[in-house]
Amino acid sequence: MSRRETSPPPAAAPDDARPPAQAQAQGAAQGQGSATGGRTDGARTEAWRGGGLSWLVLAAGLGVCALAFSPSLIPRPWPFQALLAGVSFALGAWLAIAVRWLWRWLELPEPAALAARRTGQALSLAAAAGLAAGLWRSAGWQNATRALMGMPPVENMFHVRTLLAAAAVAAVLLGLGALLAWGLRAAARAPLRVSRRRAASAAGVALFLGLLVTAVDGTLVRGAIGLIDQVQAAVDVADPPGAEPPILPERSSGPGSLIAWDGLGRAGKRFVHEGPRAAEISAATGRPAREPIRAYVGLRAADDVEAQARLALDELTRAGGFERKILVIATPTGTGWLQNEAIAPLEYMHDGDTAVVGVQYSYLQSPLSLILEPGLAQASAREVFAVIHERWRSLPEATRPRLYVFGLSLGSLGSEASLPLNAWVRDPIKGALWAGPTFRNPFWRQVRRDRRAGSPDWRPVFEDGALVRTLGPSLPGAAYAEGWGPLRIVFLANPSDPIAFFEESMWWREPAWMKPPRGADVTPLFSWRPLTSFLLTAADMLSAADAPPGHGHDYAAQDYADAWAAVTAREGWGPLDSARIAARIRETDPDVER
Repeated sequence: MSRRETSPPPAAAPDDARPPAQAQAQGAAQGQGSATGGRTDGARTEAWRGGGLSWLVLAAGLGVCALAFSPSLIPRPWPFQALLAGVSFALGAWLAIAVRWLWRWLELPEPAALAARRTGQALSLAAAAGLAAGLWRSAGWQNATRALMGMPPVENMFHVRTLLAAAAVAAVLLGLGALLAWGLRAAARAPLRVSRRRAASAAGVALFLGLLVTAVDGTLVRGAIGLIDQVQAAVDVADPPGAEPPILPERSSGPGSLIAWDGLGRAGKRFVHEGPRAAEISAATGRPAREPIRAYVGLRAADDVEAQARLALDELTRAGGFERKILVIATPTGTGWLQNEAIAPLEYMHDGDTAVVGVQYSYLQSPLSLILEPGLAQASAREVFAVIHERWRSLPEATRPRLYVFGLSLGSLGSEASLPLNAWVRDPIKGALWAGPTFRNPFWRQVRRDRRAGSPDWRPVFEDGALVRTLGPSLPGAAYAEGWGPLRIVFLANPSDPIAFFEESMWWREPAWMKPPRGADVTPLFSWRPLTSFLLTAADMLSAADAPPGHGHDYAAQDYADAWAAVTAREGWGPLDSARIAARIRETDPDVER
């Protein structure tokens, strides 16, 4: 083999050692490659960044927005539906942008310009058609559910108002998202001036997010919480319309009371203002009646929970509560509200020989109290029950009143937690009525989980029904059936109450209460879908209390009357009596606040 054949080829000269003409020629060739083969990659990137991505974002937003019009438990007023739809559109759009970012970060092949644009357009048309179909179907399920609840159909401008308001909500949220994205890009690019490593860019993003979280949590969130607290506190000191200090000593802030009018709070003022007097009870029943006792301690009446409980005991003793036939320790909702429709039937059916005591533990709405003040309802209820039960059990058994507990919504969670072991075994209470139990109530969860085979989840039959029964609208039979034991517990739950029947697992598993047979006011158009049903039922909890009485999280006087008749073993009382008293209550107190 010759030397010429074995000699290596000459090494290529580096760019800075090449003649200028050669370097320019190579650069032109590279530029031509970018304009031909390389141009395809650039066009794909631009398509992915530009028109193609815009169409995909629109498709994702419209698709998720269409799901917001799906059926659920509670008819939605147009402002709430608009908020839900606007938030859903923004979430869908953000999801598409996040997927695009992840795609590029993983360096996956990017679609060609024409294919990306046409795919996005086709998906957007499909999503728009889905949204139109969702709007058309939403009127059907809304009206079907409204008919089951005795509500009028949706108004003609429902969808127009909803779409306009939803577009405004989505625009605001997308603007905030764009502002956040700009901040992230700026934070990622700033460190590259010093170091070209990705770690530096990641550190900049992490620093930006840390500062953002600190600012939001330390300024915006706390400021919002402070503002909510101030607003609710201002509302709590105001007098309800038409309410004035009582003139009866049986009512807190009346003559001889230990509680001042301003110490009751707004909910307490309404509680002592509402309700039947002895003359009204006699007129309705035709029997002699006593003045019902309503004792209440507001949040500002004492410095802490323990002092409130002691004051409640003293106020109850002053009013003669331990000398009545029926004594009820009532745990209110987050704002301190005790529903008149829940207490008045008891006072009517027992001819006013009753005493009801409540203590306010917050002035925030129940969801806010549950999040911002976790455990406060339980702690307050435990303390109040402990001091009153201790005094009650010290009285002669033959002459002391029959003791019961009551709670609505968050109050039922607190009331459940208030009962120690001796309240069940030694010197036990006579019964409990828990209305609208939350899906977090431990005893309520157990009753549903261990219900008798064949009984529906929305009306569970627990064991032989001697201890616990679940009642609801239009089904009073279980209240008056025989077989009760000495201790009687009633859960009052509307089948359409999302607060009672929401389940954390329903994002991936169909809950039992959605399977047939369903409750009378749950539309068959509401079918379970993974994640969607979970989110919509969670959203329903925000407007559940706005449903008509006997539906959602609004409980009716007639159902309360049946429940109290069962819990207190009222002899000679039946469904017709409950209906008559409920009509009387609606006439005297047609409107109440929550």
